[in-house]
Amino acid sequence: MPGSTPPTREQPMDFWDRLDAVRAEWDVLAHPFYQRWSRGELLRDELATYSGQYRHAVTGLARGSAAAAAAADGDLHEHLEEHAAEEAEHVELWDRFLDAAGGDRSASQLPETLRCAESWAGEGRSPDEALAALYAIESAQPAIAEIKRDGLVELYGFEPGPATEYFDVHATRDREHAAAHRAMLERRLGGVDQDRLVEAARDVLAANWALLDGVDRSGR
Repeated sequence: MPGSTPPTREQPMDFWDRLDAVRAEWDVLAHPFYQRWSRGELLRDELATYSGQYRHAVTGLARGSAAAAAAADGDLHEHLEEHAAEEAEHVELWDRFLDAAGGDRSASQLPETLRCAESWAGEGRSPDEALAALYAIESAQPAIAEIKRDGLVELYGFEPGPATEYFDVHATRDREHAAAHRAMLERRLGGVDQDRLVEAARDVLAANWALLDGVDRSGR
C-alpha cells in the first residue's frame, strides 16, 4: 500500500548497532588526554585547564536539555523536563571539582571547546535528535566518570567528597538516564528519521573528542 513502510522488528536493532558503532568510533577513553589522566601524567595546571574548559560543555548540555524539553510535548516533554532539572544541578557539582582543581569558572573557550559547547547545547535539533544525543553522551559517562574519579583520588591526591561528587553521581545516575533515554527512543523509532538521530549522536561525541584535543594541545 502507498505511504511509508512500517518499521520491522529488525529496524531497532539496526539502529542500535549503528549507534554503538558511533560510540566505539568516538570513545573518549581512548583519547590521549584521558590516557595520560589514567597514567597519572597530567600536570596540575592541565587539570585546572580541563576543568574550566569542560565546564562549558556541562553548561551547554544543561541548556540543550532545557531547550529540548521546551520544544517537546507529551511524555517526551515530561522525560526531558525532568532530565533538564538534573543537568542544571550538575553545573554546581562540576564547579566543586573545578574549584578543587584550581580552574577558572569564566575561562575563555578554546575553539574546540566552543564547538563542543555548541554541539551539546544542540540548537536546531528536534527533541528526538536531542534525545539521541543525550543517550550517546550519557551511556558513556559511567565508565568515564569512574576512571576519572579513581585517577583523581589515587593519582592526583584529591580527597573523596565535594571535589569528586560530580563523578560519583555520573558513575551511577547516568546508567539510569541512559536506560530511560533508550527506552524512550525505542518507542519513537518508527516515526523518525533514524539517520538524523545517528548523526546527532556522532556530532556530540566527535565534539567531545575535539574538546579534549584542544585541552591536550594547550597543555603541551
